Amino acid sequence: MPSSLPVDLRDAYREAAAQLPEADRVALSRVRVLSNAGPPGRAAALSGVVTAYRAGPKTVWAPVLLDLIAPAILARLRRLKPEMPVLDLEDVRQQFLLEVLLAAASMPLPANPLHLRSRLMARANQGVRRWLVRERYRQKSQWLLKEADIKWR
Repeated sequence: MPSSLPVDLRDAYREAAAQLPEADRVALSRVRVLSNAGPPGRAAALSGVVTAYRAGPKTVWAPVLLDLIAPAILARLRRLKPEMPVLDLEDVRQQFLLEVLLAAASMPLPANPLHLRSRLMARANQGVRRWLVRERYRQKSQWLLKEADIKWR
């Protein structure tokens, strides 16, 4: 049984923080302070983490990035419905996290960092929705092929 996403993100964040050199730990503590300082501080912190994620070791900065935007991730995941029986909630969760990280690594950064979180969420949401639609069509086509096969027998 999968554990909860906030617990997983918090644990991954702690492991990543432990791997950082002292200078990066100081920068990380500044990010935590900024992220609690209201919208402008959160935006600046997120922008800095995305930049570090792009430049630094992704295995270290990915948990920090995901932990920083965890509330937004949880809100989006509540709206996404899995395509049962093939895809369950855990599959959707993993795909959404992957899409967030892909967006952080590749999308153009907005001029105003206040829009970065919503752009990351929109890009990841779009990717997961397209993935779910493809799965829905794949399941439907398999069902139709199976029905056609049964009729021809």
